[in-house]
Amino acid sequence: MQFKITENQNKTLIFLLVIWPFIFLSPYVFKYIDIGNDFELLYFSYKKYIFEFIIQGHFPKWSPSESLGYPIIFNPFAQYFYFPSWLLFLFSYILGSFTKYTYLIYTIFGLSIYNVGQFVWLRSLNINIRYAFYSTIITCIGIKLTEIIRFPNAVHTIAWFPWVLYSITILSLSTKKYLGVLILFFSTLLIFTAGYPYYILYGFIFFSIFFFLILYLKYYSDYFSENILL
Repeated sequence: MQFKITENQNKTLIFLLVIWPFIFLSPYVFKYIDIGNDFELLYFSYKKYIFEFIIQGHFPKWSPSESLGYPIIFNPFAQYFYFPSWLLFLFSYILGSFTKYTYLIYTIFGLSIYNVGQFVWLRSLNINIRYAFYSTIITCIGIKLTEIIRFPNAVHTIAWFPWVLYSITILSLSTKKYLGVLILFFSTLLIFTAGYPYYILYGFIFFSIFFFLILYLKYYSDYFSENILL
């Protein structure tokens, strides 16, 4: 059974999906526990290095401390070409400092991006709104997503996976091809620049499987013709 909701109700659900990771991970948000592993020594250190140069009016392109020197702009850990990363720098510049806590909030927000993407993707498949909402809530608190917050680049790479699925769905089943192309282009670009190469390979395999599956269902199943209205 499908339930019609108003635009305001839909915005409320999306807002809840955005704040849910911060609620579930509140021990980190309220500093009851600290984040460890590679979060500080590897990922945060690159961000801090870049930011300290930025506030001096210089955009660093080289890291002299690695081996005989290394171009930091091509180091995936630095996320140099990842657009949200520069929004983080801008926000930190306004605050006057770049802290580990700010970086943690930025990392958790990656799960918010994931949540919204999964929700709109499931809705594009005409999944019941309650199932779409609760399944997204449950997926977000799964250990596979929450345990990778120690790898910020991994979080911000996987964050855009549902958006690629959403774009494939639109391009396959909707007449809004321009929207699908735009979402596919930007979500793919963000995946490539988020700085976690493993997930790029996994994504290529996963998206290919989904693409062929949805084509098969489109042409050989009555479900899409009867239920998907894009």
